[in-house]
Amino acid sequence: MHARAQHTPLTSQYLFNGLLIDPAYAGSRDAMAINLTYRDQWTGFEGAPKTAMLSIHSPIKRTRMGLGAILYNDRLGVSNETGLLLNYAYRLPLGKGKLSMGLGGGINALQAQWSQVDLQESNDAVFASDTRMAVRPNFSAGLYYYSKVYFVGASLPFFLSRKFDRERNTYIVENDARQYQPMLTGGYVFKLDRDLKLKPTGLLRYQASSSLQADISVNLIVKDRFWTGLSYRTNDAVVGMFEVLPTPQWRVGYSYDLGLSAISPYHGGTHELMVQYELGYRIRVRDPRYF
Repeated sequence: MHARAQHTPLTSQYLFNGLLIDPAYAGSRDAMAINLTYRDQWTGFEGAPKTAMLSIHSPIKRTRMGLGAILYNDRLGVSNETGLLLNYAYRLPLGKGKLSMGLGGGINALQAQWSQVDLQESNDAVFASDTRMAVRPNFSAGLYYYSKVYFVGASLPFFLSRKFDRERNTYIVENDARQYQPMLTGGYVFKLDRDLKLKPTGLLRYQASSSLQADISVNLIVKDRFWTGLSYRTNDAVVGMFEVLPTPQWRVGYSYDLGLSAISPYHGGTHELMVQYELGYRIRVRDPRYF
């Protein structure tokens, strides 16, 4: 028996978790950025996804390179996945911005605890034991162009997909184009007046085995210190977001996803908390970064 699955963990505050989407994001903050995010999806729904991520990336002084790493743990039902991905980006000045080309590589450790499944037939041998821990490679690639007021990116995270081989009781990695999840992102910052800015953004992702999904967001930025916004994820959720920058180095964000899918009556929404700190080479209060 074979079962295929490919799940790319994403967050509602994805703009500041860029490494998980696009390795070319490494170093784009022009500072060493450390980001910690926790996402509790579909609270109250047993077996719902829970994702924790720690990322760090930085430009390399006096070079055009950026380096980054992201460590994440994603729990979904009885499956548990932990990944470590390293990222390399090379950035070229182009027009009023920079074009970054990125590659990523790392490992995923996967395990399924079948013995925790509630069964109608308690002696079902298929679910009698847990899978062995399987450590498998993965890769990503992307492009990212950004300036002070807009950005656009294209990426292919997680080239390799995995399938569960029941006969071997482990996961097998394969390169299946139907499991690819190419993504496009973009956004622009409009200055409304001295203290107000409006930042619409979007993310498109596609998978041949499922469908096209879009995140359309808009944020109002007040005095470059307070962010509040709404987002719509097609056929899934409406998201409310709030972020505060107590100092130019610190960013604290919270988002709540109000579900719109068929299972929304059975859970209490999705909570996400993000904390980011930047040790900057060039952090300037008068020249903040908006993505």
